[in-house]
Amino acid sequence: MSGYLILRFLHVLGAFGFVAAHGATATVTFKIRSERDPVRIRTMLDLSRATRGLMYGSFLLLVGAGIATASIVGYWKSGWLWTSIGLLTVLFAAAFPLAVPYFGAIRREIEIVPHDAEKLAALLSSTRGLWLAWIETIGIVVILYLMMLKPF
Repeated sequence: MSGYLILRFLHVLGAFGFVAAHGATATVTFKIRSERDPVRIRTMLDLSRATRGLMYGSFLLLVGAGIATASIVGYWKSGWLWTSIGLLTVLFAAAFPLAVPYFGAIRREIEIVPHDAEKLAALLSSTRGLWLAWIETIGIVVILYLMMLKPF
């Protein structure tokens, strides 16, 4: 088996792991909106947090194998590659200011005993989590399109 095929396999494996971790967090983002039990909310947030190792490890595999593959094949002059890299960078940079304060505020509120039910409800019904989930999901779909069809 050629080095190219192994690198391509590793790149796709990294993408699957990254999307799996993202999917768990996106699911939690949608599910906690209707939840009001602090124990269940904490459990869901812990599940989302538990996927970070998979997300970061997969991201490193995705990027490392992608760089190596692009170097072997000579894709560095391709517009679709640079568009994908730029979009991935924007998505990663956007996730932190949207996700960290949002999930952190919810986690802090449920740790307060007794917590303010109205404040918790307001946090949970915020559209910030929805924006985050949809921006990330649409971005991943666009990157998949660029990677698979290489339109330019």
